[in-house]
Amino acid sequence: MPNSHQLPHVIKLLDDDSPIVQESIMKELTSFGPSLEQELARLNIALSEQQRQLMNNLLESYKRNWFRESWKLWKESEYDKQKLEGALTLISEFQYGHLYEVKVGTLLDQLAEEFSQKFSFGTPRELANFLFRIKAMRGAMPEDYHNPLNSNLTYVIQQKRGIPLSLASIFILVGHRVGFDIEGINFPGHFLARARIGETMYIVDCFGGGRFLDERDLANLNTPTTITLRDILQLECDAEAIVARTLRNLVNAYKQENNEANVQLMTELLQTFEQEPE
Repeated sequence: MPNSHQLPHVIKLLDDDSPIVQESIMKELTSFGPSLEQELARLNIALSEQQRQLMNNLLESYKRNWFRESWKLWKESEYDKQKLEGALTLISEFQYGHLYEVKVGTLLDQLAEEFSQKFSFGTPRELANFLFRIKAMRGAMPEDYHNPLNSNLTYVIQQKRGIPLSLASIFILVGHRVGFDIEGINFPGHFLARARIGETMYIVDCFGGGRFLDERDLANLNTPTTITLRDILQLECDAEAIVARTLRNLVNAYKQENNEANVQLMTELLQTFEQEPE
């Protein structure tokens, strides 16, 4: 748990050049995650412009170094869904700080538990209704669509706004927890999901409120050519394809913010990813 009473002391040490002191400072500051600014305001800690700039620079550099060093860990998982959750957890922890107390896995567990309690013998259709109607997770507003946090599952679950890829990832990972067969569909421009109910496969638009699409809906998708259910099902993808697409989304999102350091970091990770054998 972060200790807000230590913040005044920590701020005074910002300009200490000792690597040991800086490491300790960064651990304390990152433990607050996105609530750091609120805690500073609550304690009435006024930072000089120099202190604020120094704090932000140190935090961002610390998080990028941690992320780069930790990135390979998700690939060590044996199972596809573990890989997906591992990579998306690292992205969330990079953005919020890896010591932030709210964890992706815990939030997904809570959603799965609540769904199981409400629907003892539920189906993927009922899960889609639970996530995107009852829990009201929905698509990001146009003016906020390119916010990098829309790729952060912690943010998406708590704020109930996301992009097609992050919303579908939540559907996939909660579904996996309750024993459903749900995969991603790497559809260009609008990520979809695929859910099996009995012997039938359905395409699910998580960004569109968890709609189950039929052939007529597919014909109305914004595509240059006619596409069938069979065509879309061939776009089923694994964790590595989802993670690569997430990184590309983040490259674009950070470009929108003119955050060149994070653009370079995501590009670096994506390039090494794409150089690996198929």
